[in-house]
Amino acid sequence: MFKSPLFRRVGIYLVLSTAAVTVVNQIEIEQQSAYQIYIPMFIGIYIVSRWLDSRFSQASQEQTSQQKQTNATHDKPPPSPTDRGFGQ
Repeated sequence: MFKSPLFRRVGIYLVLSTAAVTVVNQIEIEQQSAYQIYIPMFIGIYIVSRWLDSRFSQASQEQTSQQKQTNATHDKPPPSPTDRGFGQ
């Protein structure tokens, strides 16, 4: 997805917070009591975004390690004729 963890975290947080604010605005609550909803909501969004980021980070690390393993097997030089048991 994103190479930079910072951009990935910001992107996740922006998507989740924009969706949550849209939903809360559709409820049409009074502005005086909005903080009672927004503060816990943004704390929850932060926690969920960190969890999602760790899942994406974990997946990208696994993908990187698999790529390194496949590259390591492809980077080996071919065996020499003596290794195959052919004459000396």
